[in-house]
Amino acid sequence: MSSVAHGGAADTGAELKAEIAGLFDRSAPTYERVGVEHFADLGRRLVARSGTSAGQRVLDAGCGTGAVLVPAALAVGAEGEAVGVDISAGMVARARAEIDRLGLTQARAVTGDAETVTGLDGVSTAPGSFDAVLAGISLFFFPRPQAAVSRYRELLRPGGRFAVSWWGRQDPRWEPVFAAGAPYGTAGSSHRLPEDSPFRSVDALHAVLTEAGFAGAETVEEDCVTRFEDADHWWRWVWSTAGRRFWESVPASRRQEAEAAVNRELTRLQAPDGSLSSSVRVRFTVAGRP
Repeated sequence: MSSVAHGGAADTGAELKAEIAGLFDRSAPTYERVGVEHFADLGRRLVARSGTSAGQRVLDAGCGTGAVLVPAALAVGAEGEAVGVDISAGMVARARAEIDRLGLTQARAVTGDAETVTGLDGVSTAPGSFDAVLAGISLFFFPRPQAAVSRYRELLRPGGRFAVSWWGRQDPRWEPVFAAGAPYGTAGSSHRLPEDSPFRSVDALHAVLTEAGFAGAETVEEDCVTRFEDADHWWRWVWSTAGRRFWESVPASRRQEAEAAVNRELTRLQAPDGSLSSSVRVRFTVAGRP
């Protein structure tokens, strides 16, 4: 997923957080609604890896439209509680609608800062009040992921678990596609992480978790294959995700030229029936609070 990426320790983050909120508010109406199941699949995988079970209280940090929150709520059952928090009011509205549609009375989604998890309307965030904290394809958006990890440890009871999913190796076949568009826009991408980002390597993230007081961190990698009917389908998907941020930064006067450059590379990737596929590695990391 092309996205806002940060992680520099010096940034207090207010401006970036406002930008992220607006970005996802704009994406919310079409997010996961263009005929591509992507984040919902990854959400189910993260919940399964986390060991979430019946009767537990779970926090979903950066819940979006509910890709992790919904399977977490199903896992904890009617006797448990699943709380999702997201900085984007538009995404939270989508998550609430899905919760209502499924009748998940044990789940709730609230608008708030998933990095600090403070001042959430009607939600107890007392130390040690959660059995698990989950963060699905979200933590690398936060200006201070190290501070967020420390906060999550505080929220967990002894023996609780923190589980996070994040991007590993991108599909090398798609590098020419991103390179073709790169000269036209000014916004960053998760394909280019800052040097101090803990998401540059497994060792770096494990070190952050250890420093925050977690133990036994383990990371596994799995393939995530995404398929598109054709190039137009891929473009609709990009604009439905945080990837739109890059394309919004392309001047209108150059957008046609930029799209043509990308389409030339997409043509080289298309199967005989015109379809496209992307295979990336997704990392699932789980650590415990002693």
